[in-house]
Amino acid sequence: MFLSEASALMSIPHHPNLARFVTFDAGAKPKPILVMELVEGPTLERVIESRAIDFTKATRLLDDVLSGLEAMHGVGVGHLDLKPTNVILRKAEEGVLVDFGRAGRRIRPGCATGPYGAPEVWGALTADSPTPADVYAFGCLAYETFTGKVLFEADSELAQIALHVAHDGNPPPVKALLNKPETAPLGELLHAALRRDPAKRATAAQIRERLKVVATRMAATKWPLST
Repeated sequence: MFLSEASALMSIPHHPNLARFVTFDAGAKPKPILVMELVEGPTLERVIESRAIDFTKATRLLDDVLSGLEAMHGVGVGHLDLKPTNVILRKAEEGVLVDFGRAGRRIRPGCATGPYGAPEVWGALTADSPTPADVYAFGCLAYETFTGKVLFEADSELAQIALHVAHDGNPPPVKALLNKPETAPLGELLHAALRRDPAKRATAAQIRERLKVVATRMAATKWPLST
């Protein structure tokens, strides 16, 4: 995987919301090595679990994630494993994307995990670009960051995957948000990110604009958001 995506990995630009590459040696024995900056701080998963977050901080961290994704998508590279454990809060404040072991210009087996995988990751659809899969994963991440709950609760990862594959942007949790005026901006963001068809999803830049609307119109919302 490293060998096939070496050029993609090395094309990822320096960016404050992306862990920095130190070195990449595709010829190292017995296996290629990838050395990255040590980003010190809690993961977003830990922050959510410890409830050390409010709505304003959630929107700021999610904007950091989108900023990092925009930089990667600008060179045609998807992260392909976006989840709360792969977002670290540098100095407990700035969101930084880490773990680019699955990053690349194409979707491959092993990308993503059950709670955050787009339909095309599971082979339900074909996709010419990996970047819409990141947008989908961001939608799942955003829902969890605002509510403290994963988008789809299920008894197994297989059942969870089936739920991702079946809907088209309006699963019950998103409908619940859309049906209330006070949470509709977030529902609209999630609908735009979670479309089943990759070609119909918004881009990271477009989702970032929608996030500004959420931050403005829902600024007084208490965390965790009740759905």
